[in-house]
Amino acid sequence: MPQRSNELLTRRRLGGAALVLAGLVVAGVVLWPVISGDDPPPARAAPAVRLVAIPELGLAFAHPRTWKRSVKGRVIYLRSPGGGALMTFASVAGRRPKQVKAVLRRTLRARLDPGTVVRDGPGRIGPRSAETFELTGKTAAGQERALGLVENTAHRTYAITLLTAARPSRKRLLEATRILASVRLTKPLASKR
Repeated sequence: MPQRSNELLTRRRLGGAALVLAGLVVAGVVLWPVISGDDPPPARAAPAVRLVAIPELGLAFAHPRTWKRSVKGRVIYLRSPGGGALMTFASVAGRRPKQVKAVLRRTLRARLDPGTVVRDGPGRIGPRSAETFELTGKTAAGQERALGLVENTAHRTYAITLLTAARPSRKRLLEATRILASVRLTKPLASKR
């Protein structure tokens, strides 16, 4: 009987040792990449914004990936998801800020017939000072607001508009504000034609 008891005890010890050894092997396999530094790089999330640079116009800005961009002629359009906000970016060769502002104001007043100017004064496009004005009025979609911004550099005059509902959502307003803050105006590069 004592011999059988010794065999049983030996089997238990071997079983326990095998279990501990198996646990160490599993831990070694799992922890080896961390210890050796061979772990794969973490997956990178897609950036939340898209960068837009048009060197020929001396214009660059960033916008949320969820906004859709299109181009018609020399005008860049940005539309928010659901169409709650529309931005346009245009430039005119030469220095004509007064003429560009007058044309932009007439165009927006015609869209918001009858468009009423609710503010006219200084503003910002990125780090630069700009002439701005704000209108309210009606369209087929209802009450809307329009913000016009005009800035003049040594090379071009830029016009940016923002059209929204009369009371845009805070999210859309924040996104539009960030887009405007990201705008950079530089010396246009010569076209490679």
